[in-house]
Amino acid sequence: MRAWSLVSLGVFAAARALAQSEFEASDFNATEALLANGIDAQLLESLNEQLDDAVVARDLSAESSIPCTLACATLKTVYGADKLFTSDALIYWSAQQDAVVPACTFKPTVALEVSTLVLLSRLTQCPFAVKGGGHTAFVGSSSIQGGITVSLERLNSIKVLSNNLAAVGAGNRWYDVYTYLEKFNLAVVGGRAAGVGVSGLTLGGGISHHTNIRGFACDNVASYELVTASGRILSVSQVTYPDLYWALRGGGNNFGIVTTFTMETFAQGPMWGGSRRHSPDAIPALRKAFVNMVKNAPSDPKAAHWMIHASSTQVPGVKLVSSELEYPTQFAPSKPPQILKEYLAIPAYDENIKNRTLAQITVMLNDSMPSGSRQSFWSAAFKLDLELVDFIGDYFYNTTAWKYPVTSIAFQSLSVPALQAFARNGGNALGIRAADGPLFHILLASTWQDPAMDQGVYRDSAKFIDAVVKEAKRRGLASSYIYMNYASPYQAVVDGYGSANLKRLRQVADVYDPAQVFQTLQPGGFKLGGAPFGTAP
Repeated sequence: MRAWSLVSLGVFAAARALAQSEFEASDFNATEALLANGIDAQLLESLNEQLDDAVVARDLSAESSIPCTLACATLKTVYGADKLFTSDALIYWSAQQDAVVPACTFKPTVALEVSTLVLLSRLTQCPFAVKGGGHTAFVGSSSIQGGITVSLERLNSIKVLSNNLAAVGAGNRWYDVYTYLEKFNLAVVGGRAAGVGVSGLTLGGGISHHTNIRGFACDNVASYELVTASGRILSVSQVTYPDLYWALRGGGNNFGIVTTFTMETFAQGPMWGGSRRHSPDAIPALRKAFVNMVKNAPSDPKAAHWMIHASSTQVPGVKLVSSELEYPTQFAPSKPPQILKEYLAIPAYDENIKNRTLAQITVMLNDSMPSGSRQSFWSAAFKLDLELVDFIGDYFYNTTAWKYPVTSIAFQSLSVPALQAFARNGGNALGIRAADGPLFHILLASTWQDPAMDQGVYRDSAKFIDAVVKEAKRRGLASSYIYMNYASPYQAVVDGYGSANLKRLRQVADVYDPAQVFQTLQPGGFKLGGAPFGTAP
């Protein structure tokens, strides 16, 4: 039987030689791995022959649809029309991603089926994307034009285990996870919006209402069920594969497809929280309260908060200002914890703060950012400083606000307790330590409808981020860290983890993916070689 290989396709003729890896042999054969997965030998023989014929006929150019046509047809033959769809029936949060049309959509139900997908991609050289919640703003991060979109939505089991753990399928969304765990008075460290997916948020770090106490979501994963580039299904933990375990904690989609996250649980009942809207004259007090709460987090790390400056072309010139406060336990409104009092003393003309479940709080935030619009996210981090917060907020209103339908900047905390928690379970890959803190980070977000505005939004957003980073450097307050889940495709996120961590991540990838499958055949997301889209327009 002829075995299709990367060499026979000629795709990587100019690429670097495959790294020597004890994990995957240099003569790895995708056909043999597919046979081991139980795929019919005659079906694979026919597939190889069709690929060989296409090479002979010179029909496998970079633009050829033949590899994906054959890969999709094979998946449909093996798994049936119930799991393989030729039309894209998926819904994404941003309009950019929603407009992408794949060759087919695959909806696996077990890790073995994901393994077969990866191996078929290697065999045919059909690229793929993996969709969890589909909440990333930019095109291609969990969608792919003309390739295979792998939707994890049916990998949605949730099971409470012994030893304070819960096995959470990668296709879940956070509302479903929290709602299920509430039956046991438990929670996990996860996302703050109901519709965000478990997979993307956790692999990119994962800010949570509980981050000051427990770190990011990635710091609270005990083990990962991971499908590797060679189709192997691993249980990755600090004990079994410590290098890979470290890399998965913030390293994104560069090392495999996670099908189950086994997460640490903790006791959680109703909690207090919600949003408050303020008049523009409250801005100085809000900025001071934000900085003081980050600074004072060690005195009560249970509190979570952020502050938003926003604008809308529907009310030109009006500064829209809000704050969000969360506390993981309920309390009487007349007796708030000391750390919340400065914020609560600032007048608000509207608020919806009360005691709720964690799931209910995520619905509240989800409702504030409906799907269907064009979206842009940009991120940066800085050392905590009130004057720098003032500069960034004022610069936003003086240069960037009101240019597009809705634009906002959210100021969020990276307190010392949060950074201390990053060291849990051997540390994560993000490259920031408690000694670097306290920090804060910003999310510059824009929402619009007209595609003709795209280039202007990206250009103006890039100028804003470049200007505030330059000012922070001038003041000695810059940080290289960029939060992956808020970053734009024009930002080199993994580079910001530091040269030592970037080198280590590449070394891990060389061991577990020497053929660079997750760098080339899964091209979306933040890779180990720079910004996804290069330089901003």
